[in-house]
Amino acid sequence: MNDDFDQKLEALLAAARTTPPDTSRAEYGFDTRLAARLRAENAGSLFAWAWRLCPFFAALALAVGWWSQTTQHTDPVAPLAAEVTPANDEQLLAAYMTGER
Repeated sequence: MNDDFDQKLEALLAAARTTPPDTSRAEYGFDTRLAARLRAENAGSLFAWAWRLCPFFAALALAVGWWSQTTQHTDPVAPLAAEVTPANDEQLLAAYMTGER
């Protein structure tokens, strides 16, 4: 029985080798179907969204860095005015304790 099975299997394999399979139907539109599937798989991933938003975040970081550098005002009169006028509690306490008021 085993020999009969082997002979049938060999006959089937020989028949499959002699006739090439018809793949024309599977080949039709293969590149379009493959591109559509790849596009669908990449459209929903978090990495794809992060990669698309990367230039926006880089521009935002540059804008914040530029803004923080340009808004630092170094007014030489401001610290002097803060020392002269007793505006906070420590300066008022020091003035009271020293008797300047």
